[in-house]
Amino acid sequence: MTRWRIPLMACAIAIAGAAVAQTSQDRPQLRPLSLAQKFNRSGAPLVAPRPQLRRFDTGRTASSIAVQKVVLEQTITEDVVMQKLTKAAVVTTGMDAGDGIGQTVTLSSRQIVADGLAKSPRPQTRPKDLQLAMSVRKDRGAKYSKKGSVCGLRGIRGYSVKRVRGKGACGIAKPVKVSEIDGVKLSREALIGCDAARALYRWVHDSAKPTVGNKGGGLAQIQVVASYACRNRNSAKRGKLSEHAKGNAVDIAGFVLKNGTSMSVLRGWRSGEDGPTLKRLHKTACGPFRTVLGPKANRFHLDHFHFDVAKHRGGGAYCR
Repeated sequence: MTRWRIPLMACAIAIAGAAVAQTSQDRPQLRPLSLAQKFNRSGAPLVAPRPQLRRFDTGRTASSIAVQKVVLEQTITEDVVMQKLTKAAVVTTGMDAGDGIGQTVTLSSRQIVADGLAKSPRPQTRPKDLQLAMSVRKDRGAKYSKKGSVCGLRGIRGYSVKRVRGKGACGIAKPVKVSEIDGVKLSREALIGCDAARALYRWVHDSAKPTVGNKGGGLAQIQVVASYACRNRNSAKRGKLSEHAKGNAVDIAGFVLKNGTSMSVLRGWRSGEDGPTLKRLHKTACGPFRTVLGPKANRFHLDHFHFDVAKHRGGGAYCR
């Protein structure tokens, strides 16, 4: 073995030296591309095409993820998406790394949105019958109804009746019969006009119920003893016409609480238990009503409160 090792190493060194000494001109040349195309009768591509790469300059704003999100939500309109995709999506493809040639393709955001939203179901418009029903329901409180609310307030429960025609100046052009005010029952239906009904509602809602508070469980009923009546003031044979004759007044004799107890104007005005509450109820009525009379006014109102909406000179109120 040692006898052949030296000749083999000498041959290897000689071959390596010859390869290093060989010039580039002596090396075998590659076939020109034109010659290869000449003998390529099959027409197959000599170089396999490289895969095209996409690049979004606008990042995630115009990416397919954003479009998919729009399609899935189905609630964003095209105009809103157009504001989000303000910049166009630019896709650049390189033909070859060494040829220095590039091609730029611009896809508008409108085209991207249209392709996505065209496949997503859009919400249907409401049927016309449903819109009509909703509009009628919305305006229900502003119209008279045989059963329900009157005078444009849902808290005034009652119904409208035919015009009341009385002797002389008596009468009500658009009368209503009210049975409940803001959840508080009336002991009898009050035949009045809407001006008096609205004033009664404001007083019950803003003053009467808060004044009674939780006493006896709260206010349950108002004892009405008079509403429309074609007569003079204090039922006198002569004198000025009462506001009752115009449907502008209501007389209240007392109040019933939810536990069944009652507060009478006649018996409770001077009592220590119900007196303060009744006096407060009388006082707070001055404002919603233009005329408020009670036991201190005269002997005709010892047993009830008189409330009306008569207009006084100067636009003030008369409360006693």
